[in-house]
Amino acid sequence: MRKGISLTFFFGLLIGGMAALIIWYYQKSTSAEEGALALLDRLADVDRRWRQTREQPTSTATPAPLRIPIQTPATDETPAFLRRPVITDTAVPDDLTRVNGIGAVFAARLQAQGIDTIAKVKALSATQLAEVLQTTPARAENILAAAQAV
Repeated sequence: MRKGISLTFFFGLLIGGMAALIIWYYQKSTSAEEGALALLDRLADVDRRWRQTREQPTSTATPAPLRIPIQTPATDETPAFLRRPVITDTAVPDDLTRVNGIGAVFAARLQAQGIDTIAKVKALSATQLAEVLQTTPARAENILAAAQAV
């Protein structure tokens, strides 16, 4: 009797294991197909967007040259209505990306705040620079040290 029960148990376990294996394999294969189809859809979408950007004309316009008004001081012979104040601030904005640690994004943030020369960057404290650049004070200190070296 004991031999018959163990044989029945063994066959039941074998049939149950095979059924579980078949169900697992079926679910694995269908989920892999769905994943592959989703991946192909994403690939087709990326390809479509890439073709659209390739077909769009690019702008080849060059930026207008920087014009700095320089005036000569008026002499005593110049009539009063023609006299204009002398413009002394003729500083050309520096390329802030020359400073190690300042890239295009940080340069844009600085210029948006009116900081367009390296001398103005050097005049800031680390906390002020960190606030403008929206970064940590330690990184701002490194940028200030690099600005001093330029």
